[in-house]
Amino acid sequence: MPNSLHPEELYLGLSSQELSQFAQASADISFVLDDLGSIQNVYSANQNLAKYIPEDLIGKKWLDIVEPDSRTKVQRLLEDANSNNLSKFRQINVIGNQKNIALPMMCASIKTLSNKKIIVIGRDLTEASKLQQSLVAAQKEISQNYLQITQLGERFQSIFEIGTESIIIVRVDEAYPIVEMNRNAMKQLLLLAKNNCIGKSLLSLLPANELSNAKTFLQGVQDSDEPKILKTLFSRGEAVQISATSFTNGGIPYLLLNLKPLDLAKASSLLAPDSLTVKAIENNAYGFVVCTPEGLILKANKAFNKLSSTKGEKDLIGTNIRDYLGPETVDFDLMMQSLKGKASSQSCISSISNASSSIKLVDISAVSVAQPHACIGMIFRQVDSRQNKDKRIDKKLVRSSQELSMLVGKVPLKDILAETTDLIEQLCIKAALDLTKDNRVSASEILGLSRQSLYIKLRKYGLVDSNKDID
Repeated sequence: MPNSLHPEELYLGLSSQELSQFAQASADISFVLDDLGSIQNVYSANQNLAKYIPEDLIGKKWLDIVEPDSRTKVQRLLEDANSNNLSKFRQINVIGNQKNIALPMMCASIKTLSNKKIIVIGRDLTEASKLQQSLVAAQKEISQNYLQITQLGERFQSIFEIGTESIIIVRVDEAYPIVEMNRNAMKQLLLLAKNNCIGKSLLSLLPANELSNAKTFLQGVQDSDEPKILKTLFSRGEAVQISATSFTNGGIPYLLLNLKPLDLAKASSLLAPDSLTVKAIENNAYGFVVCTPEGLILKANKAFNKLSSTKGEKDLIGTNIRDYLGPETVDFDLMMQSLKGKASSQSCISSISNASSSIKLVDISAVSVAQPHACIGMIFRQVDSRQNKDKRIDKKLVRSSQELSMLVGKVPLKDILAETTDLIEQLCIKAALDLTKDNRVSASEILGLSRQSLYIKLRKYGLVDSNKDID
């Protein structure tokens, strides 16, 4: 870099007008202050900035027209002003002429020799401030999006782990290493800890005589967009059906494997189809289902097909019994949990929904069997709303049409309607409680009420002891 001239030599010979133009070009705004820091003159050639500058600045202290967080910096600029050097630039936020508008400026000060005035030059930082605000907003949005993606990933991971299917994800290469697997795949099929499986070759879990078919199958999945199915064996002899699809993540190809034990078909055929027991079950008027402790259906009779509106037993085997229940499954889940424990038999009231969206109330009796295979047998008895009709309806509550007509002229119509509505409500609540054997959760579901609303109506009509906590 060539030797530069001293500023005095650089600007030597310039006229006062030329110096003024040079000063205007180097600053967006200029303040002329006296020794006490009072504003004597303001100039700005920046029209975008000038329209936000208050018009009554002359005579005011510079300290009084800036934001509180800038007053210390203003005091420093006033103290640092001297005739020898330009002071250090500091960011100052000047109060604008509109509410909640601050004008960011980068300011420096110098004191003149001729009249001892303090000249403050400022550079407008509005655009830079807007850019910073946009950057902060973008960072905030990125953080929110990252949080949403993280939460979504956690939800998908939870669904992946608690799902009833056995899922394994492998990376596509020569060994097909396992990169992820859910709890079912570990416990029900592989019987290995997750740490012992991740990174392990899927092919190492198969016997030698199955490797050729497995490799051909996996290579075929990579070349097809349609899912493919393979029936094979694991090294321990378990027969499985593998349904596989391919996908790409981050440019790396993977295979999603859905494993289903073929023992379900074996378990469903344990009973000889010609035996009297099987024939009795098939022709029973009540629905009968045998399922695994997890709820996967192994056997179902014609009556259950009719209840669930399914075409045949083949449509049910391998599906989960919960898929055919109504929205309220709390009692059923508690019953299943008890059967997994020490209880050998349980019962509950639930409902069955079908493709036509109709709901049928059922009484479920279930028993658990440990040998030769752990399973649960269930009987589904549809609760007929016409049964025990006389028992449910208190005839003292029912008014005949003649009794109602006698009230006309003596009682306002709205009171007659209110009384009739209350009677109908009582009858419906009593009927629902009788149908569900006083199970208030199921009764509220049948009536389309929340449990709290049902409790309020029970107290209203005296159908429960007011001193007893029904919650």
